[in-house]
Amino acid sequence: MKKLALMVSCVLCAPVIAADFNVMSFNVRNSKDSVAGSEYDGKNTWQNRKEIVTNIFADKEIDIAGLQEPFSDQIEYLARHLPQYSWEGVGRDDGNALGEAVPIFYLNDKYVKLAGGTFWLSETPQVVASVGWDAELTRITTWVRLEEINTGKRVLVFNAHFDHMGKLARQESAKLLSEKAKQITGGDGDAVIVLGDLNFERADTASYNAISTYYKDARVITKQPFNGVNGDANAVYTYHGYDNAKTEDIDYIFVNDKLAVNTFEYKNVIKDGIYASDHLVVMANLSFEDK
Repeated sequence: MKKLALMVSCVLCAPVIAADFNVMSFNVRNSKDSVAGSEYDGKNTWQNRKEIVTNIFADKEIDIAGLQEPFSDQIEYLARHLPQYSWEGVGRDDGNALGEAVPIFYLNDKYVKLAGGTFWLSETPQVVASVGWDAELTRITTWVRLEEINTGKRVLVFNAHFDHMGKLARQESAKLLSEKAKQITGGDGDAVIVLGDLNFERADTASYNAISTYYKDARVITKQPFNGVNGDANAVYTYHGYDNAKTEDIDYIFVNDKLAVNTFEYKNVIKDGIYASDHLVVMANLSFEDK
């Protein structure tokens, strides 16, 4: 009995070890255009997709998610139906609720928010609704610093959506994101995650290297080899346009050297013939490096 009591005591006194956690980058397709009558979306309207998107969080056991494109109505819907998550983000057109956002959702029983904010992807990142370089649209990055409640481990998360038209804008946005991430990280030594629909493929080395010089591509360093879309090694893309468009490989997860990537996946989620989005779910299972 004394031996059992000692064992229990040792377990209770042992330091808490940070477990692995799941992160997701997901362009959910905006509700303004994803409506009945849309030739592009067909039956894949937001009204038909919203429950599918909501269920992904529980089905994939997501701890932290960076979403791209949602309008305020979509964020409000997800927040109502996912009360276990808190979120950070603003609309790109007014710094409040107008226009597309790039919100970061996180489990509120696992993390506490220490800081957060948004900057615009332009020559004047502090100016609300500013448009940068040759971009067609206003673009932003949201960030949040989280602390694991049980362990005190900190992670700094960035979520971005780069311009779809301006090549210079994508390259300069990649540089700006890396620079701002370094500034915000400062000397705190946070683990860093960069999520996003960056609208460039890895062949655009100027854009890719601007981020990968400082942060590691989770797909490249995953311990368990990446096996393509839904395990099909011959399918490597993240945008599909509901399988009616030229595919592109443009959605990413990057991490710094304080995080290990255990698994990395592209998931095409379809239920009853309805696609979750015109992009895939990009997922990684991460854990803190003991350094």
